[in-house]
Amino acid sequence: MIFSQTGKLMLFSALLIVVAFSSAAGDNLLLNASFEEPLKPVWEKRTPENAQRKLYREEGVGRKGAAVVLENIEPSYTRLRQGHDRSINIAAGSRIELSALIKSEQDTNGVVKLQIYCMDAKGGILSQPTSRQAFGAFDWTRHRVLAIVPQNTAYVMAYLQTKDGVGRVLFDDVELCVKCPPVKRPPASRIALLSDLSDDHPVIQRARTLFEDGLTRVEPDQIENLKKATGALVLYDGAVPASVPAALDAFTRNGGCVFMDIRAFACSHGTKAVSVNVGPAKAKSLKERMTAGLRVVRVFDATAGFTKNQIMPRAGLPDGNLFVLPKEFSLPGMDVLAVAPGGEAGLVRVTMGKGSVTACDLLSLREPYCRSMDAYYAFTPVSGALGNPVRFGQYYPERMTYAGVVAEMKRLAEKYPAIEIKEEGIASNNDPIYTLNLGTPGKPLYFLYAATHGSEWEPGYGLMTFAWQIAEGNLSDVVDLNKVQIKILPILNPSGYSRMRRQNAHGVDLNRQGDHQWERYQGRDSNKNGKYGPNDYDWKGSAPLSEPEAQVYHKIAMLPNLYCLLDYHSNSGAKSNKLGILPAVGHPENELMAFEMQEIVNARLRGRHLLRQNQEDTPSQYLLDNVIMGSDTPFLMNTGARNKFGILVELTGIYRESYGTLLQTDVTCEICRALFLADPPPVTTK
Repeated sequence: MIFSQTGKLMLFSALLIVVAFSSAAGDNLLLNASFEEPLKPVWEKRTPENAQRKLYREEGVGRKGAAVVLENIEPSYTRLRQGHDRSINIAAGSRIELSALIKSEQDTNGVVKLQIYCMDAKGGILSQPTSRQAFGAFDWTRHRVLAIVPQNTAYVMAYLQTKDGVGRVLFDDVELCVKCPPVKRPPASRIALLSDLSDDHPVIQRARTLFEDGLTRVEPDQIENLKKATGALVLYDGAVPASVPAALDAFTRNGGCVFMDIRAFACSHGTKAVSVNVGPAKAKSLKERMTAGLRVVRVFDATAGFTKNQIMPRAGLPDGNLFVLPKEFSLPGMDVLAVAPGGEAGLVRVTMGKGSVTACDLLSLREPYCRSMDAYYAFTPVSGALGNPVRFGQYYPERMTYAGVVAEMKRLAEKYPAIEIKEEGIASNNDPIYTLNLGTPGKPLYFLYAATHGSEWEPGYGLMTFAWQIAEGNLSDVVDLNKVQIKILPILNPSGYSRMRRQNAHGVDLNRQGDHQWERYQGRDSNKNGKYGPNDYDWKGSAPLSEPEAQVYHKIAMLPNLYCLLDYHSNSGAKSNKLGILPAVGHPENELMAFEMQEIVNARLRGRHLLRQNQEDTPSQYLLDNVIMGSDTPFLMNTGARNKFGILVELTGIYRESYGTLLQTDVTCEICRALFLADPPPVTTK
């Protein structure tokens, strides 16, 4: 027999107990859920009745009595909802389930699904997960959608809906239940803030976003409160109070970690920081602008992920200056971690007793915005110095050619005996497609891949990083190569990668090449040439799995020991990344696995990365915000993950240069790590 590992068994058993308890009478948050009463006032017809559709309650057609009927007289989108009056309030972090018995009498075009809407106080949508879609006619079957209620959710709505078909759909015994209450997060690390900056100063607000309610202001006359903190953030634009240096000395000697803006650090040691130019920050060329910053001379927590002599992008705009220590300054026990072009110390660390003080210029930088390479890592030395450094990420100083990527893969295979490189086939532009292979052949196979859309290249670099991190033994506590086989495909679409475009050399969107619902899928004429075809945004090709890259994918996906897959994509829009999408055809427990993976990732990344993306008004922590059910479309994942564990993850990316790779590769590796914890290989017992 095959059993899951102990941790996974305990998880699923606990969830089953919670499910059984939550399904008891009285736990359903919906009113008139069996439609034994008139629909009004609790149920609202989200789409009004007209010549296309009807929504009505009918006696005697349900499982035991009445049911609600959504009838399409013509193909249309018909929806019924509850919670529109803001009456359903569920604590953020709760794991919830919307389920219903459904019977369809529609034609083959009909699509039926359930949907949950989590809304903020202004009526904005925070998440809208859906159930797996059901097609055509079918008898009474219970359908469900699971979700985790996002932070800042003010109310929740439940939707019953059908679209595209003609005929009736019946719903009965609808339930919206809390399956698992919010998991209480550990309190944020207590970081003492010593500063003359006001609470509304942008840098203070960003620090509060990163460290949450753990950031606590300590006044100079209350310096004894430092004892309650694990770290200290010291930001003075003016003179440092006389009581601060001695208090910090005692704090660090007892094991405390301190980050100081370099002006305050210099002031505390009787000198004054100086402003120097750190590179062509005004240059028009992205490549030139990437040379503006501090050159790393020693790797430590504040410079983790960079290698010696790499430039940490860091410059104060518009002049490209940073504050650094004077050239003549020295201090016993001070390690210089990064220097300005003139050799001045710009990032330093001083070990004092059991603790340390790290300092660099923070106040001169703009907010960490996805298009601002000069400030992208504004807070990375801060989080690193205060106990949460980059764990696995690697900074790549340039976006390589495809030949360069292949050369890097071959270099890894030559350096590490644990890694084998294998040619899997030929792409549409005649480039070979390579994989990195680790572990034991025949064991449960984890298939990790990226750049199905060639312009979404950054996670592929993360997968190469993950491979060498495993080979270095840095993940031996999570990945046992004697028990698993791992196949890593960093770039599935070489021609798209080389041309920085979504499609392959034939103008085909490879992620519409799967054989699941390929015939049903209809894309759009995005190039406005009068027909849906090659080079349109999501052109599906002439037949399922007809493209060379899709055939390579299919060959791997059909391996008999395939156990789990992880499909990486990238998106520059904040609302379209930090997102996990589940295969519509996956294993029944796949959603539970994905939620656990999300929790593992976020617990690790909390307090580490701060970034403002497109469509965001202010910076936010970079965490995996949502896990949702994917649609019944010809995603390659829906071919490979039939009745298996798998997930597609969208991360921030599609940058023209490589300046974001430290964050991107770090997050990619953390998600890969979490996958092996959330979905460990099964073990066979006699």
